[in-house]
Amino acid sequence: MLPDALRITLELEREAMFHEERLNGPARVLVDLRNTQAVDALKDAIIAFEDDVVRQARVGRQPGNHTRVVFDLQGAGRHSVYSLYNPYRVVIDFERAATTDTKTVVATKDPKTAPPLASATANAAGGFSLSRQLGLGVARIVIDPGHGGHDPGAQVRGLNEAELVLDIALRLERLLAREPGVEVVLTRRTNAYVALEERTAIANRSGADLFLSIHANASANESVRGFGTYFLNFAPNPEAEALAARENAGSSRTMGSLPDIVKAIALNNKIDESRDFASMVQGSMRERLLKADRNAGNLGVKQAPFMVLIGATMPSALAEVSFLTNRDEAALLRSQSYRQQIAEALLAGVMKYQNSLKKAPVLRSGF
Repeated sequence: MLPDALRITLELEREAMFHEERLNGPARVLVDLRNTQAVDALKDAIIAFEDDVVRQARVGRQPGNHTRVVFDLQGAGRHSVYSLYNPYRVVIDFERAATTDTKTVVATKDPKTAPPLASATANAAGGFSLSRQLGLGVARIVIDPGHGGHDPGAQVRGLNEAELVLDIALRLERLLAREPGVEVVLTRRTNAYVALEERTAIANRSGADLFLSIHANASANESVRGFGTYFLNFAPNPEAEALAARENAGSSRTMGSLPDIVKAIALNNKIDESRDFASMVQGSMRERLLKADRNAGNLGVKQAPFMVLIGATMPSALAEVSFLTNRDEAALLRSQSYRQQIAEALLAGVMKYQNSLKKAPVLRSGF
């Protein structure tokens, strides 16, 4: 139990793609877990929750060896769905309605008792980073279109990753230019090669407050599709390892740099803010892109040692917006309207993060 939310955890033997959706009439949230089977004790199970925002959870089987978990709601506020590792699990937080008893009021700062939903200046983990304690905001944003020049990135069915993400980055720049008090810097504006290390250096030299790198994904399995957002940390699984290896292939670093790189990742003091930023970008893509493609996979927020994020002195994230290797997503990516929707989703994530920094702390009732 959490003081301001009900947390439900679905534990799996290994990582699985999932899709979540909230529906009304009646109010419910469904989570579809692909290529999974419930243990015998949970097959077709109905689990009741007494006097809480989730009335019951129903576990069902879907065609194609999938599992669907439905949460029937009663008065739940916002909810969030995300994945965690070691062991792999899908976590669903349902926000309870705010209490009306304000006789004893204290600011919640203890991560053990803080709410899991970051609705004020607290990080998602519940603590207050130094930047949030100081009330720091976002004014200068560096947008990094991945690859370029002699490094085209993934090339599939006539699509070129470097050209695609540059187009999305330029669209995002135009959208951000409409926001008051926001300055945008691009690491490249043409099909030019920029070294991975130089991209972060550009952000550091420009005094950026936020760094967002934009990429498109690829897989040997053409059925894989969806979008995901990464923050800098060590890779927790083979999938993240493979993706980092592909994206870092253009690095000019040598083995002699390994100790410094490991130290930079281990001592990353922006990890909480970067995780929050990545979560808000991912949430915005989920809200907007699933409207255009209901079959897209919400791959969640993950971590990997992307060279382009190492050394950034500001919160940073890398968005993998779609899979070029999936026929349906490749067709969408050729569309100008879908590229614009991706840019608008990234804009929403950036602005959501900026707004989260400047809200006044929420005071909560006593323990």
